[in-house]
Amino acid sequence: MNIDFLSSPRVVATVTQADDLAFLQATRECSCEVLEYRLDNLHVMAEETFLAMHSQEKTSLLTVRRPDEGGAQTLPDRERLRIYRAGMSHADWIDTEIASLHSAAFSGFMGECNSAGVGVVASFHDFESFPGIELLRQKVEIAYEFGAQVAKVAVVIEEMADLFSLAQLVESQCARGRLISAMGMGPLGKLSRLVLARAGSCLNYGYLQTPNAPGQWSASELTELLSKLDES
Repeated sequence: MNIDFLSSPRVVATVTQADDLAFLQATRECSCEVLEYRLDNLHVMAEETFLAMHSQEKTSLLTVRRPDEGGAQTLPDRERLRIYRAGMSHADWIDTEIASLHSAAFSGFMGECNSAGVGVVASFHDFESFPGIELLRQKVEIAYEFGAQVAKVAVVIEEMADLFSLAQLVESQCARGRLISAMGMGPLGKLSRLVLARAGSCLNYGYLQTPNAPGQWSASELTELLSKLDES
């Protein structure tokens, strides 16, 4: 785990399908700094995914998303844990939900990650609405209380006021020396990913080849746009 690596905003490309693995096998050139391997999508190709993780020099992030927060499959906790444990030795970072960390099944999971030297991103997702800045602030605090190195929130943003309040939350956490990742989905999703990266969001998600959430840039587009903003 290299926490200092996240002291500057990084672009993440999500790997969600067999074609993505083939793309990575054919070329090591991808415009991102982190590759997120979504094993809820790729669980039937777990071994191929682990090989891809080893073949890439990019920082690797392993996610097995729970179904009620955007997971591709209805995987029970015991299966998600099995996949996490199988992939832990291949990953630099792991993303799991704050709700999962609250569950009995995941009660010892943070300890397992710490023992393996794997960083943890504790996340919260709302694909339906903007749940209010106070709730998001509470989720972020809970993520750090669990011992996660990064707190992550992904919510629908339809109004500029909500985007501004989320940017202020990101800035306030960064001012405290904390790592936070934040992004919007929906109508202002694309704009939010630029604004929040400039506010200090440490992990900024695009897709490798195919979108897996509303309001995403491709990782290559996001990398280019953030580079242009840095030049201004």
